[in-house]
Amino acid sequence: MNMVKSDTCIVYYSRSGHSHRLAKNLAKRLHGHLVEIQAPAYQRGIVSYVRAAMDSLRQRDMASRQGLPSVSGCNRVVLCGPVWTSYPAVPLRTFLRTKFKAPSTVGLFLTSGAHSPPQKAFQAAESDLGRPISAKACLPNGVEGTAEESSMVDAFLSDLEGAVRLTSVN
Repeated sequence: MNMVKSDTCIVYYSRSGHSHRLAKNLAKRLHGHLVEIQAPAYQRGIVSYVRAAMDSLRQRDMASRQGLPSVSGCNRVVLCGPVWTSYPAVPLRTFLRTKFKAPSTVGLFLTSGAHSPPQKAFQAAESDLGRPISAKACLPNGVEGTAEESSMVDAFLSDLEGAVRLTSVN
């Protein structure tokens, strides 16, 4: 288990690189620490791809939780990963279901092939976490590197900062 001491942790899982790219951008913008979830069972290859889809459809957790990080000491956590079969990727769901000691501010920024709307994925993540998520966004892979992506990231960061301010006031 990786122990992280940082104000902001960007916890991410990426199978194809889209979410890794976004997580690096978020870490840079938030001056945060990148924390990768390891999931060897879902590495490249058709068999792994099918396993990922089936586990997602069946809403299973990862078989091994050894790759799950600890985020103790973080004042906010941003989760970043792909949407699989209308749900957050299995490694993200497994992390959410561990009932980690979540700070008051938790954001979720998903990447997607844009095959289905992200609302179902957002609802599943909130159900797994057991409470509402402070800021949510979903970036279609097709808009990577465009002005639309910049706008989406800016809006997400604004929502996240607003959630931090609300938490500080209470």
